[in-house]
Amino acid sequence: MTTVVADLGATNARFAIIEGDRLSDIYQFACDDFKNPMILIQSFVRMYAPTAKYFLAGVPGPVFNNEVKWTNRSWKLSAKELKTKLKLKDVILLNDLEVQGAALSALNKKDLVFLQGKKVNKGPQVLVNIGTGLGSCYIVDDKVFPAEYGQTMAVEGYTLETRISGSGFKRLYQKLTDNDATVSAVKIAEECLHGNRLAKKTYQLFYADFARVLMNLALTIKATGGVYFCGGILDEKTLKQMKFAQNFVKHAKMGCFLKNMPLIFIRKKDFAFLGLKRLVQKYGWS
Repeated sequence: MTTVVADLGATNARFAIIEGDRLSDIYQFACDDFKNPMILIQSFVRMYAPTAKYFLAGVPGPVFNNEVKWTNRSWKLSAKELKTKLKLKDVILLNDLEVQGAALSALNKKDLVFLQGKKVNKGPQVLVNIGTGLGSCYIVDDKVFPAEYGQTMAVEGYTLETRISGSGFKRLYQKLTDNDATVSAVKIAEECLHGNRLAKKTYQLFYADFARVLMNLALTIKATGGVYFCGGILDEKTLKQMKFAQNFVKHAKMGCFLKNMPLIFIRKKDFAFLGLKRLVQKYGWS
């Protein structure tokens, strides 16, 4: 049986094909190149997997009745409509962090950077992904519970992810440099590591705020099993240089408790496909 799996973001969409136990190469497309997700998915399936019987995707928004509206893009998708148009046997849409949470146990040590602790413990876990927005989930007893923490209110009517996101990071740099020109996160990281004062200040402020976000989520569920995080704008070298873990445990009453939680940066790219593969096996589609 052939299954198409996808990690559908607000900026990029990634696809792969699963046949038996084999996962194909990953195909990436820019969302701006397509009018809506139905056209994008139809184009991929018809070109690369015309015999597919199943479709499984992680999507960037809360899923209700197998339908989703993108949180940070004016897109929406119905599993029922997709199933009918492509004549598939089944279609399942899941929140993208639910898919990524399913992948955690498939990661190995080389995929992880321990900023605090040396191994994964038993107990509840937290996973946070900074992309176009701010995604989060909890994992308890191997069950994944997606959250919408990024949509909680921060200050002056703005949601938390207005600042703690890829776009928020770039806006912070623009504000500090008083320059409206768009600069990539990779470039800002390079400038920081080469001693640029404003690039370094950008990371210091952003990491301090992000560490508090992780702290709040970790304390909410007592994440003794580990606090995992990832995202394209995060840089392994700057995380260590800025002593990120010190900000995570900076709490007057809970600092000692927080120090016992593994703090783990996921360096592996596209690890969501490990979760998609496991879910396909769970559903008996492989």
